[in-house]
Amino acid sequence: MKCLVLGIGNLLRSDDGIGIHIIDSLRKENLDNKIDINEGLSGLDVLDAINGYDRVIIVDAIKSNVEPGTIYKLSLEDLSHKQTLHSYSTHDVDFLTVLKLGSKLFPGKMPNDIIIIAVEAEDITTISEKCTPKVEKAIKEVVELIKGLL
Repeated sequence: MKCLVLGIGNLLRSDDGIGIHIIDSLRKENLDNKIDINEGLSGLDVLDAINGYDRVIIVDAIKSNVEPGTIYKLSLEDLSHKQTLHSYSTHDVDFLTVLKLGSKLFPGKMPNDIIIIAVEAEDITTISEKCTPKVEKAIKEVVELIKGLL
């Protein structure tokens, strides 16, 4: 099975960078060399990144007004009820639309197994490369969750 873990976010906006911080932590792990890791993509660029993979795990921040650092494991169906922060921008289409477009542009090449791991953000506006303490504490748990999914 060809697998990709994709971290999304803005490293310069505190908790919004959680996806990239988790990817950095995963790179330090002894993962199977069949697992690809990438970060920092959004919008239509995601299509090229996920094209041809069997399983994609997307890691992003989420803002749903619960305790910061809360970890979610979401399906695409769940995503239609919650909004991750940076799978799209004001200049891009939302993530579900990107996937629908990908299915039309690349029939049979989009992954059937997509899992979204989202971490509840506390602060996404402060210019900082560091996450808030509660969100920072979630990194190790998310890394272990992802390793279990792989």
